[in-house]
Amino acid sequence: MDDATKRIGVPAPHRELISRLRWEAHKWLHEQGYAEIVLPSIWVQSEEYGVEEFSLAHSRMSADLDLRLLQSPEFPLFSAMAEGLTPSYTFGRCYRYEADASFSDGNYLMEFEQLVFAQSGTTVEEMAALTDQLVIHLAKVLGIDLDQREFFHLGPGGLVPEHITNGLAVECLAFLTLPEESTLEHRDRLLKKLTDAGARCFALDASADEPGPQTLAAQQRYLIDWSDADHDAVEEIVRKAAGPGLNATWNMYPPFHWRPSEVTDSTYRVRSITSRRERAADGSECITDAEFYLGGLEVIHIRGYADHTQFLENLEHAGLPDLRRRYEYLLPVLEKAPSGMVASFIGWERLIAVLLGLPSASDVPYFPRAGNGAPRW
Repeated sequence: MDDATKRIGVPAPHRELISRLRWEAHKWLHEQGYAEIVLPSIWVQSEEYGVEEFSLAHSRMSADLDLRLLQSPEFPLFSAMAEGLTPSYTFGRCYRYEADASFSDGNYLMEFEQLVFAQSGTTVEEMAALTDQLVIHLAKVLGIDLDQREFFHLGPGGLVPEHITNGLAVECLAFLTLPEESTLEHRDRLLKKLTDAGARCFALDASADEPGPQTLAAQQRYLIDWSDADHDAVEEIVRKAAGPGLNATWNMYPPFHWRPSEVTDSTYRVRSITSRRERAADGSECITDAEFYLGGLEVIHIRGYADHTQFLENLEHAGLPDLRRRYEYLLPVLEKAPSGMVASFIGWERLIAVLLGLPSASDVPYFPRAGNGAPRW
């Protein structure tokens, strides 16, 4: 094997499986009636997270022509959907400088892929259920048995009855599945060790009879919450105790505004400028989004889109000047967009890494680069 081949990030035994999973995703989406479309990698300025995009230049190109590499396929896909191209899907390239490139887990890449499928006239719940089926199908190809009844849903109480909330920010949690051979005595000792270290432990019951988190119940699957001060000690205990469970968990309808303790690279004061907003029973303002965690890693994001009026309001809430001018090209599209537009964005490398049991998403692409552009080979 020559040096160039050695530098390729994908472990050789997994290359055929990675290729097959991509083919299976194409096949499954076609069977569901989705048409494949190819979106551009070059777009006008959008900076949907308020963060800088990669600019393009050419010696023969006018300096007045401001072209950017896409941070995600969202805006060209949104435009195509609004013009009536639905249902559809694409494997879209994403180019993003990630400030978290120093993370050692390799899940932040400068260039990565999103598998996105979208349609109008649907709901976030319906799209989540369809996304579950795709994940289950891909897992089955690898011999992993996932049951949709095990997919746990967290969300604001009173907004949608079947969503159970414990008031925790799911993106700040660890997920723990105890091995099948664990005894009740072993479980109780472990939970005591975690609580002594400063954690709060919430059991997840995936049965249809009693859904929802229950403090220190008899089930074998848990959400672990901790303070910043206790993070390292608790994480070490969880890492050593974790079983093989994938802990499929949806965080439904997150808050519109960032939580005070959240760390984000976004320069907007709000979580999303494109999402539809709804009001929960407790008065909190939520977005019609859903985040899917597998193996403790966020791998999928679903977005229900705002109409013309709410989009303009979201731009005002974002708190940056001149956003209306930046998105002027989207406004005519929004005016004629169909209702109920929803898209499912799958972080392809992350999903494949979790399903194959790879250490990080950087083990999936052939030529991985860290979020700051540094090669990972």
